[in-house]
Amino acid sequence: MLEIGIAFYEMLQNVDQNSKHLSYMDPICDFLYHVKYMFTGDSVKDQVEKIICTLRPALKLRLRFVTHISKVEPAAQVQASSSASPANPSSQVSTGVALPVTQ
Repeated sequence: MLEIGIAFYEMLQNVDQNSKHLSYMDPICDFLYHVKYMFTGDSVKDQVEKIICTLRPALKLRLRFVTHISKVEPAAQVQASSSASPANPSSQVSTGVALPVTQ
């Protein structure tokens, strides 16, 4: 089953490199996730990671969790961390109701 799992990624790589448009991208990726979680696990992670790195960006995005490669843009990461900061007044919500403080 491990060889078949790797063969699916090799076939996807071949199709990806030889075609301009890939139809049914989401179902294909869903199937590859199913194969990973039901049959192969992380035993083919190293071989599959090399193949995923050669695929078009849309496929990389959809398959990023197969090998746990999460590529986040640095600007998006900075924006997310600054908006969650308690020092940022725009992230604080005012209820307009005075709440009693008891100690």
